[in-house]
Amino acid sequence: MAGEKTPGKKPPRKDDAKGGAGRKPAQSGQSDKSGKSGKSGKPSATSGTRRSGGKRGKPTLTPLVARAVLAICVAATLLVMLLFVFGSPMKPFTDSSARKPAVAEKNDRKPQTPQPGQKQQKGDAKRGEQAELPQLPRFPQLPQTPVGDTPGGDVSTDAAKGSAAGTAGGDASQPAQPERAANGKPVPAEAREANGEVRQPVTPGNLPYEETLDAPVEAGVKQVDYALVQTVTRLGLGRDRLRLASIENRQAKGQAFHFQRMEMRLDGAPDRFVQTLKETLAAWSDSANVEQRADDLLIVTVDGLPTHEISLLLYEGAPPPVAVAPGGARLAIVIDDIGESMSAARDLAALDYPVTFSVWPRSTHAREAAEVAHRAGREVMIHLPMEPVRYPQVKPGPGAILSGQQPQEMAALVRDAVRRVPHAVGLNNHMGSRATQNAAAMRTVCEALDGTGMFVLDSMTHPASKLYYEAKRAGLPAYKRNVFLDVIADKRNIMFQLDKAARIAQAEGQAIAIGHPLPETVAALKEWARTRDRTVTIVTVRQLSH
Repeated sequence: MAGEKTPGKKPPRKDDAKGGAGRKPAQSGQSDKSGKSGKSGKPSATSGTRRSGGKRGKPTLTPLVARAVLAICVAATLLVMLLFVFGSPMKPFTDSSARKPAVAEKNDRKPQTPQPGQKQQKGDAKRGEQAELPQLPRFPQLPQTPVGDTPGGDVSTDAAKGSAAGTAGGDASQPAQPERAANGKPVPAEAREANGEVRQPVTPGNLPYEETLDAPVEAGVKQVDYALVQTVTRLGLGRDRLRLASIENRQAKGQAFHFQRMEMRLDGAPDRFVQTLKETLAAWSDSANVEQRADDLLIVTVDGLPTHEISLLLYEGAPPPVAVAPGGARLAIVIDDIGESMSAARDLAALDYPVTFSVWPRSTHAREAAEVAHRAGREVMIHLPMEPVRYPQVKPGPGAILSGQQPQEMAALVRDAVRRVPHAVGLNNHMGSRATQNAAAMRTVCEALDGTGMFVLDSMTHPASKLYYEAKRAGLPAYKRNVFLDVIADKRNIMFQLDKAARIAQAEGQAIAIGHPLPETVAALKEWARTRDRTVTIVTVRQLSH
């Protein structure tokens, strides 16, 4: 019936083609739900779903586009997750070519891919993974001048006057040049003792130890020794796996060095040991190379000279004992530069075997350290400073023997050193790579010891040293150093050098090793006391044959 509403249907709009009094268009941006007429007669331009002529208008974002955007978002999310889990596929091309195949950096625990032909040993923590090697610095250069704060006394930059011994040292007669230590602190020039004499300051942690040896081959040998120790450590093997079978002194290129025959006992194929040794040598030495002459034989060279012959053996328990020279093997251990760290002096005195204290005459606690050693029944020596090759850039300290001094001046310095170190029974040189080559100067030093009953130990800081020969000529008991223990200040390496010194003693009947009061050296000596070869007797220098 006309005028009645049809249930379920809305009345037609006035402007609808089907007729009926429709409503006016709603205002722009307003809803049409209320049925009230709008103020504007024009359709809204902002309405996205307006009806026009009874037909639905096109939406601004079609379902097809929405689905495409959703698919892209899902794909991007999956890609990010895959990259996070598996890593970038381009990483091997960007990283591997840029890195030098040397030692793995500290805290870098990424597994390494075995080299072609390299077999994986049993017992590895993870397949294809090698134990990391500690970050290795280049071969360290020991401090050449005292650094750090003065352990005692007032700092003075005035030139010393009056004392013949102090003036003769070379440092006291001139104002010291301003220098800075590695820690950035200024290096004090001089410290004045209570009696007014001048002493160059030193600190326990930064002593001017032995100058860099003017022997590149022997320095390279020590680098190879350290690389071997690090290789054994990296592979998680015990110290008994690497054995020094024999050692001999060789001469080449005007230098003396130790040629070593060694035995390395492995659990299986040697491939991993050889590869690890090559990597460690590449990090530690620019002059050393390793060549595999046979499946069970390696030859290591330094500057083209063979220095190490390593036999690769299957591990079958502890190695057999070495043959001992008739009369027993004797080893003397001398610790230089005593007189600054009293804690080190007390630790050394407490060892269950004797070490010789070589006291720096003008150190802060020279007398006190000598008394500590004497009360403990330890041998005391004088560690006399002498001129190095790179003097005056490298300073041996006050009271040093210099090539340009007059004989009476040198003799006065020797007598002054004897007065400063009580209970001393011998003397060795501190630095001295230039002075010990001067036969006349060494003759004067030895003649000044006449009547003291002292012996002379040549530290051999230069292969052309004349100190030993002049001491023999003067009728004094004379000895030569065989091994420096701590050129590389690492506890494991120092223990290896102690083993080397013991092996020399077994081969030659006796040997002398020289170290310094470094924390690493003291720790190594303590541990070595428990593990050392008891067939070698630790003695004082005076107990050795001369």
